[in-house]
Amino acid sequence: MDSFVRLKALYDEQGDQDYIGEPVSQREHALQAAAHARASGAPEAAVLAALLHDVGHLQYPKQDSMAGFGTRAHEVLGAHFLASLGFSAKVSALVQRHVDAKRYQVARSETYRAGLSQASQQTLHFQGGAMTLAERQAFEADPHFELALRVRHWDELAKAPRATVPEFEAYEAQIQADLNSTQLTGNQIAEFKRSGYLVIPQAFDASFTALWLNELQAMIASQGPQRWMTYFEASGTGQQCCRVEHFLEDAPRLQEVLAGNKMMGWVAQCLEAPGILFKEKINLKLAGGQGFAAHQDAPAFDLFGQSQHVTVMVSLEAANERNGCLEVAQVEHCEEILPMNADRTLTDPVIESLTWQSIETAPGDIVIFSSFLPHRSGVNQSLQSRRAVYATYALASEGDHRAEYFRQKRALFPPDAEREAGRAYDGGIFNVGNPIR
Repeated sequence: MDSFVRLKALYDEQGDQDYIGEPVSQREHALQAAAHARASGAPEAAVLAALLHDVGHLQYPKQDSMAGFGTRAHEVLGAHFLASLGFSAKVSALVQRHVDAKRYQVARSETYRAGLSQASQQTLHFQGGAMTLAERQAFEADPHFELALRVRHWDELAKAPRATVPEFEAYEAQIQADLNSTQLTGNQIAEFKRSGYLVIPQAFDASFTALWLNELQAMIASQGPQRWMTYFEASGTGQQCCRVEHFLEDAPRLQEVLAGNKMMGWVAQCLEAPGILFKEKINLKLAGGQGFAAHQDAPAFDLFGQSQHVTVMVSLEAANERNGCLEVAQVEHCEEILPMNADRTLTDPVIESLTWQSIETAPGDIVIFSSFLPHRSGVNQSLQSRRAVYATYALASEGDHRAEYFRQKRALFPPDAEREAGRAYDGGIFNVGNPIR
């Protein structure tokens, strides 16, 4: 669904609920805040942040509550939701920081604190209370500091019963312009077509990785067979977790990103047609974790007659040469399967003929690459993990094969907790180039 249409439907369906103890509805509060921002001549991103700053309350009404005063961490959840829809980093950042602006001003001014409404006083406790000195200094150094304070000011003003302000549709052009600003440029698409990969730094705010890692940790902590699939590798001390697959239904924030309009838009631009999620995994690459042999993905994806795939790597932690970052071959317009060994890894002569480039990434960076791109990674020689998501997409016109892919993989190469003792599992196309046995 188009992001504007989705947001309008959300405010139409949920916007009439009370604004957590204030004399206005959620919709009235949002529209008043945006009207104040627009009247002040604020930048477009700030107007949209004022309009959408409390979207987390509407989108996540069943999340942890602040004792009946709305959704806990609504600013983070709302910012994440907007980023997944395709909003610019500036809009998302201002939404995320509007609670920080409140905590900052509470710490700086007793007058401000005393002027907070009863509802805002109640939520302050759940939001961390007044900022410490260190927190204030960090916030003052934030490039969004000044605008975040202004968004908070419009937030405080937007509580007037029965005020006459423009409706949600009045902001459609601004919303569409902001969404369009995050699409891949012509130069980026050309680079992907030429080299077979594209790096997008800071595609998502690094702070969002905490949400994703919490979901991963919850899955890893659960022992025994589960809907998701957990695989292990040999280590110097025995076995350690190597990979988690088929997790989308149990990781709502990761699902929001991997199936969100921003990601699906980028995928469609690279595929030159609408895409669909084919499979997903998280490689943990814990300290001492083994490398992945040089290979192409295309031979392992030839199950359902699909003509092309792209994979998106989302960096959850810093990746560098020492901890075994992704390495890609410098080849142009590669659209063929190169000579392989019996296990579908590339032959030594092919590997030696290629020039390899390490792709170092920071949390929130993404790398989009073609299924024909030769790639590999080294051993993690550091003391820290190098966790990353890999989501693979195919053409939507060629069908949804995700469920069948994982059904077949589970049957032929099951996760460790579901294996029969004494039985050897080869894996075949389900285990190309990786250290899982």
